[in-house]
Amino acid sequence: MIVERIFTPGLAQVAYLVLDETSGEAAVVDPRRDIGAYLMWAREHGARIVAILETHVHADFVSGARELAAATGAPVYAGRLGETEFLHVPLDDGDEIYVGGLTLRALWTPGHTPEHIAYLLIDPAVGSEPAALFSGDVLFAGEIGRPDLLGEAARQHLIEQLHETVTERLAALPDAAIVYPGHTAGSPCGKKIGDAPQTTIGHERSFNYAFNQPNKAAFIRVVMDGMPKPPAYYPTMKRVNKVGPDLWAALPGGEPMTPRDLVRRQRDGALVIDTRSADAFSAAHVPGAIAVELGPSFAIWAGWLTPYDRDVILVLDSSELVDEARTELRRIGIDRVAGWLDGGMAAWLEAGLPVETMATMPVAELAQRMADRDDAVRVLDVRDPSEWAGGSIPGAVQLPVADIVSGAIPPDDGRALAAICGSGYRSVVAASLLQARGVKNVANVPGGTDAWVAAGLPLERLAGDPVPA
Repeated sequence: MIVERIFTPGLAQVAYLVLDETSGEAAVVDPRRDIGAYLMWAREHGARIVAILETHVHADFVSGARELAAATGAPVYAGRLGETEFLHVPLDDGDEIYVGGLTLRALWTPGHTPEHIAYLLIDPAVGSEPAALFSGDVLFAGEIGRPDLLGEAARQHLIEQLHETVTERLAALPDAAIVYPGHTAGSPCGKKIGDAPQTTIGHERSFNYAFNQPNKAAFIRVVMDGMPKPPAYYPTMKRVNKVGPDLWAALPGGEPMTPRDLVRRQRDGALVIDTRSADAFSAAHVPGAIAVELGPSFAIWAGWLTPYDRDVILVLDSSELVDEARTELRRIGIDRVAGWLDGGMAAWLEAGLPVETMATMPVAELAQRMADRDDAVRVLDVRDPSEWAGGSIPGAVQLPVADIVSGAIPPDDGRALAAICGSGYRSVVAASLLQARGVKNVANVPGGTDAWVAAGLPLERLAGDPVPA
C-alpha cells in the first residue's frame, strides 16, 4: 500500500492517492481542478485510477472530481446528503469502496458541512482495524473544521453535529490510526490549522482542544471564539462544486492586450489585477488596478476581491507567468480571464497613458511621523481581529481587509493613511482597493507588524498594556 500526498500551496489543500501495489489500482481523495499531477503520478507508478472520492462539497477550491472522471473513466463517490448534481455514486455511512485489496469505508462526519464524509482505510495486510483516516475538512492537525460556512441559520445545528462527530465518531477510532487531513496551515477552512502533514487519532485526542472540552456548551463556545470571516468567494465555490465545474479544455484562455485594449475593457467593467510585487505596484500601476502579488497567497486574495460576473485582466512581470496566474485563478473558479497586458507596465508607460503611484512608508518613517505632531499619520491595521487582539501599534485603528473588500472605507480626517498587516501582503491589497475607490494619501507599510516588532518598536494590547518588543 502507498499513500501519496499532493499539496497545493496557497490554498494549503491536500489531495491523496491511495495505491494497492498488488493490483495496480488507485483512488484519489479530494482532487483539485488541474489534475495533471495525479495523472503523472499514476503513470509513474503504473497505476490505474479506479475511484475518485469526495469528502464534501468544497467551499475553498474547485473540485477536480468531474475533470478526473472525464480523463480516467473512474466513478466519483460522494456523500448522499451533498446532492451533487453531476454523475456520481452516492454514499451512506458505512458504505465501502474497494481499490484492489484495500477498503475505503465511508464515515459520516457532519459538522463542517452536513454531508461531510471521511474515509477509513483498511488494509488486510495490516489488520482489520482502520489504518488511516482521510479526514477531509472535519479534522486537521490541532484543529477542527469550521462550522459557519453555510451562514448563521445553519451554524448552530452544524456546531452540535460537529460536537457529536468529534466526541463520539472520531474519538472512538483507534489511537494508532493515521489522520490525513484535507488542509494544513494557511487554509481558512479552520481557525488555526497546524502545519503537520499528518497526525494520529491518539495525538489529536490528547492535544486537540476540541477533544478536551468538559461539555457541549464549552465546545460550542471555544470552537467559534476568534473565528475569522470566511473568504468572500466560498459560497460561489459551493454552488460550482455542487453543479459540477466546467471542464478545463472548455475554459477561455484569454489573449494579450494592448494598453488601449485594456483601457477599453476596463471601461466596460473588467477588473485589472496587478500581480507584480508591492514595490513595483507602488512605483507605477494602471489607475484603478488592484494589487494581488502572484505567489503563495494569490489565489485566496484574488478570490476575496474578484466578482465572478466580471472579466479579469492581468498585469504581470512577464507573459511567461500567464499560465501560472491563470491556473491559480481557475483553482478558485475565476474562469473569466479575458487577457493580460502585453509587454506589461513597460508597454503602458511607452504608450504614454496615465499612471498612479502609491506611497511606501517603512516602519522607521512611520514611527517618526507618528511622533511628530506636525506630521500626523493614521495607522490603519487591516489584520484579522484575532491578530489585532494579540497586539497592535499604539493609536492604530482597525479595519480588516475583509471589511474593505466588502466596501468599508475609513472616515477621512485629513491625515495620511498608513495601511499595515502582518507582513505587508494584505496591506497593499487593502491600500490598492482604497485607492481605486478614490481614497487619497494612502501608503503601504512594507514588512507590516513583523518589521515593526523587529525594529524594537512597541505594540499594545486592547487594554493598553504594552506588548514586549
